Amino acid sequence: MKKTIYLISFLTITNIYAQVGINTENPRGVLHIDGSKNNPVSGNPSDAQQKDDFIILPSGNVGIGTTLPTRKLEINSGGTIAAPVDGFKLIDGRQAKNKALVSDENGSAHWEYIALKSYKGQIGNGFDLFLNSANYNFNSSNLSTGFYGTTSYIDLAPGNWQINISLLLAYDNNAAATTLTRDDWFWTRVTLTDTEVLTSGSGPYTPTADLDGSKFLSNIFNGPAPLGAAPKYAMINGSLMISNTGSATKRYFMIVGGVSKSAASLPGRIRNIGGLWGENVISAFAVQ
Repeated sequence: MKKTIYLISFLTITNIYAQVGINTENPRGVLHIDGSKNNPVSGNPSDAQQKDDFIILPSGNVGIGTTLPTRKLEINSGGTIAAPVDGFKLIDGRQAKNKALVSDENGSAHWEYIALKSYKGQIGNGFDLFLNSANYNFNSSNLSTGFYGTTSYIDLAPGNWQINISLLLAYDNNAAATTLTRDDWFWTRVTLTDTEVLTSGSGPYTPTADLDGSKFLSNIFNGPAPLGAAPKYAMINGSLMISNTGSATKRYFMIVGGVSKSAASLPGRIRNIGGLWGENVISAFAVQ
């Protein structure tokens, strides 16, 4: 009989006050547990007094170490920048040093080693860059000239990105009667634009203002080169930094040109630059 009376009394009190306090006469939520029984009889407990508290608010927010949680679960361990204190521990059998808590597509979390995720661009069509044309000449005081489009691109969400580019340079003399001598050279540059390139070889295009730091990747190509259809090869390899400060994914196209050369007119061409060579790659990593 006593048990029945106690239960009825408890339910009655709960219904009247809609709050339950354990070790406290001053519950600040639907359920408030004061582990050390050190809270004041009225008003909000101090930060120090809240460290041993657990609370559920009418909003459903749960606080550990705080009586004013602003999220569905908020943990305040009492740590500071100078003296941090861990506030969370999950033992699921997969815990190990240097693992991070990751989520699957349903929001279920577990420990996992973090792999650096690479985002791959698309290699499209290139064009033949003829070295006897002044169209591709580099002008450091006017970057809106000299660079022509490929349909190779990469899509990047808002954020900071490291763009890695590998670009094959395949020189041949285009069946001309002459070719590069040992004293001939040319310097070729590659960069990115956020202006849409509809046709390879079109342009000129201006490098995107989203570039952070270096604006070009480049390589020098030295003669001599064979006289005939057999090409001589070189590579441009390196990284550019992009900061997409907008609110939407942007498409960045690879543009090439910006040629500096040993003479105003050199024989030959760079064949299908920026196009479907097996060595051509454009990829990206997110960075802080």
